[in-house]
Amino acid sequence: MTLECIMDMSDASAAASTNTLALSSISLDAMQPVEKNSSITETATTTSTQETKSRKANATIVSPPKMFESSFIKLEYSIHVSPKRMTRELFTVFPGKDLVNLLVVPTFQRCGNQMVAWDAAIAKEKDDRLEDFVKWSTILHDRLEALGFWSDMTDPASGFPNYSERGRDIYPDVEGCHMLLKYDFQAAGCCKILLHPNWGSKVYPATFFTTAPLDVLQNIIEQVQQDFPPTE
Repeated sequence: MTLECIMDMSDASAAASTNTLALSSISLDAMQPVEKNSSITETATTTSTQETKSRKANATIVSPPKMFESSFIKLEYSIHVSPKRMTRELFTVFPGKDLVNLLVVPTFQRCGNQMVAWDAAIAKEKDDRLEDFVKWSTILHDRLEALGFWSDMTDPASGFPNYSERGRDIYPDVEGCHMLLKYDFQAAGCCKILLHPNWGSKVYPATFFTTAPLDVLQNIIEQVQQDFPPTE
């Protein structure tokens, strides 16, 4: 099981009997041989790797990362056209759904704690961030559904869809973020911890999905932000 460590311990037994989505197109950048004591070679290799990651991420992005701030949540999100391999494998997460023209919306909430260890304070923060994300995604889902468009979120604590029938696989947010944005992660036992480029491991990732057109989704997100303005 490779689902990230935001999994609630009460969900672990249920997810243990379920496959984690392979996302077979994900691969870490190959390590390039570097001559010892060659700072020029090291710098060139690092720059090349960063540029390669950027190009791969930009290939899926239709709306780059931006902040959403309302009265109940503050998060960073981006919108991506689902790569063909991801779409093919998501059929086992959302069985029976027409995922043509699928858009994937990875989101990130900044946390006060490192999401690596496990104690009461971290568990409460994860629960709070999950509650906020569910509220945000439910508002988007209801408004998109009213317009006749399918959408769903996967529960970061279990990997299962929130509104659709469960499939045989679960969606791993960390691997998905690595595929779409090339964000790094670190291994922690059987878990993978997302490393946000600005917040490190102090981040709570979660993902929203829809087959609505890009302009419709963007308009809905803007409307929600206007309807729930940040409080001073």
